[in-house]
Amino acid sequence: MTDLYQDEPDHELIDVTPAAPGGPVDLPAHPVTFSVTRTEQLRPVVPASMRSAEQRALLARWLWRYATHATAFHAVRSPKYAAKVAVWAPWGALLSAGRLVRWATAEEGNWSLRQEAANRKDVDAWLKLDRHRQGQARWRWWVVLGVVLAVLVGALVLRFAPLPWWAPWLVGGVAVPLLAWAGRPADRPITDRVSIGERWIRLTAELTRRALVASGAGIKDPAAVTFPREIYRDGPGQTAVVDLPAGVVATDVIDKRDRLAAGFRLPMDQVWPDAMRGEHPGRIQIWVADRPVSSQRQPAWPLLHEGTVDYFEPYPYGADIRLRPVTWSLAERNSLFGGVPGSGKSLAARNVLLGAVLDPLVIPVISELKGSGDFDCFEALCPNGLYVSGADDGSIRRSVRIIEWLHKLCEERPPIVAEYARQGLNTVKKLNRAMAERDERLRPVVAVFDEYQELNSHDEVGKYASAMLLSAIKRGRAYGIHVIVATQRFDKDSLPKAISSLVTNRAALAVPAQPETDMILGTSAYRTGARPTAFVPGDDSGWMVRAGFTAGFETVRAAYIDDNAAAAVCARALALRSGTAAVTVARHQMRNLAADVRQVWPAEATGLWLADILALLQQLDEAYREMDKDTLSAALRAAGVKVVPVHRKIEGKGHTLAGVQLADLSTAIADSEQRAIDSTADIAPHQRKRR
Repeated sequence: MTDLYQDEPDHELIDVTPAAPGGPVDLPAHPVTFSVTRTEQLRPVVPASMRSAEQRALLARWLWRYATHATAFHAVRSPKYAAKVAVWAPWGALLSAGRLVRWATAEEGNWSLRQEAANRKDVDAWLKLDRHRQGQARWRWWVVLGVVLAVLVGALVLRFAPLPWWAPWLVGGVAVPLLAWAGRPADRPITDRVSIGERWIRLTAELTRRALVASGAGIKDPAAVTFPREIYRDGPGQTAVVDLPAGVVATDVIDKRDRLAAGFRLPMDQVWPDAMRGEHPGRIQIWVADRPVSSQRQPAWPLLHEGTVDYFEPYPYGADIRLRPVTWSLAERNSLFGGVPGSGKSLAARNVLLGAVLDPLVIPVISELKGSGDFDCFEALCPNGLYVSGADDGSIRRSVRIIEWLHKLCEERPPIVAEYARQGLNTVKKLNRAMAERDERLRPVVAVFDEYQELNSHDEVGKYASAMLLSAIKRGRAYGIHVIVATQRFDKDSLPKAISSLVTNRAALAVPAQPETDMILGTSAYRTGARPTAFVPGDDSGWMVRAGFTAGFETVRAAYIDDNAAAAVCARALALRSGTAAVTVARHQMRNLAADVRQVWPAEATGLWLADILALLQQLDEAYREMDKDTLSAALRAAGVKVVPVHRKIEGKGHTLAGVQLADLSTAIADSEQRAIDSTADIAPHQRKRR
């Protein structure tokens, strides 16, 4: 068999075709050269933090504040420092002389060895050790003598040589503090600390390994923690990218964030572990801030005093944990904010609208069902009848009218947009700025529904309002309608899944647990690393984990804008509109549900089931296509029409289902007409004629 291989070269030929099932799976150990293209991401030449003028200015301001404070701090305590030096310097001189003599005798270490030899009665060993000590001490005494002579000569030179007057003071200013430092107790420094507690640490691989082991995330061997790249400076902090041991995933560490921070000996809001999208689950990014993020001064909102916004472009919103600016986007999107009371949910949603109204084309409409007045500064910008603030039943019903108005816009705008697209104002049948500037009917609308759970859970109009709002969210985003929903309750009765699943911009502020996180940010958000559960209501107001802006989740904070600043921004927005709302919005005459049901009612029928009524209405107008039987039932009750059991026979068999009797429908229509007559009668004759 050997002869068969005698002409083969002295290396193996590697077949790179897929191996058959059951074949070898490991490549041979022989080196093989492949032609590859390097695809790893290159680090920027200039760090991102140094490319930002805002970050450079922030660093310069901090250095100036710290330097001036430290100078004043130590200047006030200088008498105490002088007293400490005066006491400890002589003692330091004696200790230094004693240490020098002890070093010269070479007794350190040798004495214990000689004593051990004496205890064994080993004379030879004792003599050898003593001769070795004497040999060391001989040359060391010459060094001591040289040091003493140098000190004496230096003292004589300072005393009698013609030196500048400041020379002795300079030598004393250096030598005396050094002697005081040598003589001070180990636990008592000469100067006091300017800051309280350790606010900055140098992040090292060893420190990171210890903290990860201490986190209790299942990491036992520190050597199993590796670093695919070196630790680097990242804004006002440091970042370590870590490959965890096999079997440990990033979320295991994220869940133990409090223990991880304890391992670093730092506050929790100074340690921020994050999963890395696009990487394997065992890779984690740990950012350690120079000081707690909550104590860092947040950058001011760039639009607070000047500037405008384009609805169709992103605009400044707040900052992330590294104090880098983040933006918000409106065009072809909708927004959802969820958080428990005290999390800053309403003010975070208000920031979105504050930026939006700085585009003079934008029409704000507001339903604030808490009645707190958080959005009162926008009232002058809202068209008449499209601002609601209150927690009463009337406010809820007026909010339904706003949703109906949005729904009507979704019916009117598509053909107008399509016509302008055919004229070349856009390559797709979607609203853009050129169309909005040309036609007032196409002005962008930003509609806020704060405390939406109050509307959705209403017994009479809740299902109807949610169905109509769902339709507006589905159809309106391409036609310049941006809906902002904010809620503090997280269940199907407060926030329908159909609505939350269609919203692109999602922000979870402080929430109780995993189900609430997933309901706001999407299924499996908690499992993949989103942790808004770590925020503390009140303390972490405005902090959120948001989705829809990057490939994964990001932790950001809304810029702080108080009520007075918000009012000033709205005043600027009003000035951009020449002191009045940008456009006078005509209130559409909404469809009269009871009249529509009467219009489609078969002549021979005395009662109809809801399913039959819904089918007839959907043939009448597409406005009813989003309805189901439950929504129709709620809408009929809201219109004053009774929904009762209706008995009918089909093929000789009796069936009873929910429906409407013709008599009840006629009564509701008559009552509605009478209310309209009574309302008109209350108007004075001259006012009625003008109307």
